[in-house]
Amino acid sequence: MAEVYTGTKFRTVFTRRDPPVDGQLAELIDWCHRWGQMGVVGDTVGNLSARTPAGFLINRTAGDLRTIAPGEFVEVLQADIAGRVLTAAGAFEPSSESMMHAGVYAARPEVNAVFHGHSTAVLQAADRLGIPVTAREQPYGTPELVAELLQALGGHDFAVMRHHGFVSLGRTMAEAGRRLEEVLKTI
Repeated sequence: MAEVYTGTKFRTVFTRRDPPVDGQLAELIDWCHRWGQMGVVGDTVGNLSARTPAGFLINRTAGDLRTIAPGEFVEVLQADIAGRVLTAAGAFEPSSESMMHAGVYAARPEVNAVFHGHSTAVLQAADRLGIPVTAREQPYGTPELVAELLQALGGHDFAVMRHHGFVSLGRTMAEAGRRLEEVLKTI
């Protein structure tokens, strides 16, 4: 029988509690540490994911991405966004923004990496730089945020969530990661 965790934004059903093993983890960890050094993620202020054949890898909720280790990742296997239910495998609760990642992967089959962080400088420069911004602020981890973000993204690969943070997409982790670095150079 699967273990069920009830969170404040969605419910997680665990198919197993052992951490995922995937060849992409080392690169994903490197990006978490790199973004931590840049100051856009840290203790509970970011989440990075990479698509897998079964779903996607994402960091655990309430983890410090500056020092995250392989066992702190979860594989989200299925997402019922409207029903607010995730099916996952791992030792920890998946990031509170897992619904957002699931929504992007479902809507954008060419995207293999979704990186989310926080930067006041990026939020303040979004309009000047022509970065798409969500029309309204929505609570994190909710279907409403997923819908708002997808509308703002359209076909773009970088967007700002009003009064919240940014999301960077890529066909690869390197593409998603470097996209933020390019934005930061223009600020």
